[in-house]
Parts: sequence; structure tokens; C-alpha cells
Amino acid sequence: MKAKAVALMHKRTALIAQIGAERAMLAQQGAALRPAALMIDKVVAGIRYLKSHPGVLLLPVAILALWRPRRLLTFAASGLGLWRLMQRVRIRFRP
Repeated sequence: MKAKAVALMHKRTALIAQIGAERAMLAQQGAALRPAALMIDKVVAGIRYLKSHPGVLLLPVAILALWRPRRLLTFAASGLGLWRLMQRVRIRFRP
């Protein structure tokens, strides 16, 4: 019985060492992804802000309408195409 306990203790020690090495490796690999994750967080925060303050989007449209109405139509067509593309992406990647 005592030999079995000693063997389990050695196995436990080896597993704890392996876990430590895997955690260190994962932290090192995760550090490379940190800048991308921070950028994604900023984009998500910006989208949330625009959803909660939709009037912010109306200011550039109003300026464009006063500045050059013809460009407004060009931007509207581009915006519509972008919106359609985003809808297709959302439907395709919906969980």
C-alpha cells in the first residue's frame, strides 16, 4: 500500500511540473495575441458606443448633404452594400 502511495505522489509531482510548463507555454503564446485582442476590444467598444449613440452617425451624413449632395448618394450606395455584406456574414457565422 505504501509503495502505491509513493508512486501516486511521484506521479502527482510530475503532473504538477507538466502543468506549470504548459501554463508558461500558453502564457508565452497568448502574449503574441494580446495586441490583436486589445484591438478587437477597442472595435467592439466603438460598435457598442455607436449602438447606444446612433445620432453620432447622423452628423457626417448631414455634413455630406450640405457639402456635396451627389457624394451622399455615392456613400449611401457604398453603405448599403457594406450593410448587406455584414448581414450575410452575420447569418453565415451565427452560432
